[in-house]
Amino acid sequence: MKRDWLWDKNISTKQAVRILREPQHPQFISLSSLLLSRKNAPREVFRNYLKPKDFCRHWIEIKRSMRKDAWNNPRIEFWQAVYEKLLEKYRVKGTKIFPKRKTEVTNEFCLLVGEKIKLLRKQRNLTQKMLAERLNISQQMISRIESGRENISLITLRKIIDELGAKILITER
Repeated sequence: MKRDWLWDKNISTKQAVRILREPQHPQFISLSSLLLSRKNAPREVFRNYLKPKDFCRHWIEIKRSMRKDAWNNPRIEFWQAVYEKLLEKYRVKGTKIFPKRKTEVTNEFCLLVGEKIKLLRKQRNLTQKMLAERLNISQQMISRIESGRENISLITLRKIIDELGAKILITER
């Protein structure tokens, strides 16, 4: 009997293929991660299991799942190179891989708080990157907060305010 990549799972190859052809399926990421950690033949993977565009669209999530097992590091490097090669191929062809993002609707309160944080940051002559490094968060997170696209926790707000040397004042209407 031939041992395949599902040897220790209670799922048939046919069921796995069905799941891998449906990126919205709850098991898509975990099954893709398993597949890529056990196979290193892109031609076989893309012919029999995963669509290349689905692989590209979900690579970041798949990679995150693969990182849970340190043994996968060489495989991650291999598949990262495959991902980059595919992206370049699609870019040259002019093929869009990632769907257009929906315009995010910002909450008015988040927008107000974000604008205040941005004002305080600029008054302190700090860049987003400088503030992010001091808070040990990403610059992109600071950008989302300042634009009102991020609903931050009260603890994060407290850290930002402390770092900017400001106060929070809560009053009755």
